[in-house]
Amino acid sequence: MNLVLSQEIEAIFSYTNNSKNESCIYQLIKPMDVKGKQKVRIGKKGDGGYILLNDFNNSRIAYSFGINNEISFEEDLTTKDIEVFMYDHTINQIPKFNPKFHWKKIGLTGKKGINKDMKTLKELIKENGHIHKKNMILKMDIEESEWEVFLYMNFDILRKFEYILVEFHFLNKYKSIYSKVFKKLNKTHQIFHLHCNNCGGIVNFDGYNICYSLEISFVIKGKNTFIKSSENYPVKDIDYTNCNSKPEINNILNMYQLDNIFSI
Repeated sequence: MNLVLSQEIEAIFSYTNNSKNESCIYQLIKPMDVKGKQKVRIGKKGDGGYILLNDFNNSRIAYSFGINNEISFEEDLTTKDIEVFMYDHTINQIPKFNPKFHWKKIGLTGKKGINKDMKTLKELIKENGHIHKKNMILKMDIEESEWEVFLYMNFDILRKFEYILVEFHFLNKYKSIYSKVFKKLNKTHQIFHLHCNNCGGIVNFDGYNICYSLEISFVIKGKNTFIKSSENYPVKDIDYTNCNSKPEINNILNMYQLDNIFSI
């Protein structure tokens, strides 16, 4: 058995034997497969690509936060006849024009009125006339501000999105709120895919290892049948390294497969 995987198993047994903790990070990020649906990568094979289910025919609107100079995900969405509303307050312009792109130099915040360059998702949805829309796609890569955004976001806004794709940064830095954020998201959505961003490596989190930054794909509950995941992460031909100069992070995300440790 891989040494790192062996150490992970030992750490988790030690953790769960001391107390049954439903806030354990591996319990909260446990993925499930979606019966009858396949995963598909949207965007490039590397940093900037995200995983959806090959079933988003009802989605005609996407919100994308955190653009920088990488728009392969957004470009792929436009080929599916999806309008993409793009926001990033750290750049002066998006790298390429597309008639289905709608870009503004605005940042995303969890609380209204923080400053003139930041707005809440609810404010932006209202401005765009999407307050009654559903089945939208949300992509978020906003360099750790995602924690505060989800902490204050209400369930009515969450339920407007069929898919939520997020890169969660600096997991070990947000130990005080991570369980609140994941429990909230898990009420409305189900995780169906995970991937470690290998640029940040691995950190110790409450006695066991986890990715420093973690890419997670959620799909809304109520429309699908979920079954125990059979995937081995990273998934071949779906996942690709974020940093080509560093090795992919293997095994870390497969802890949920251990029987009798975490119940579904």
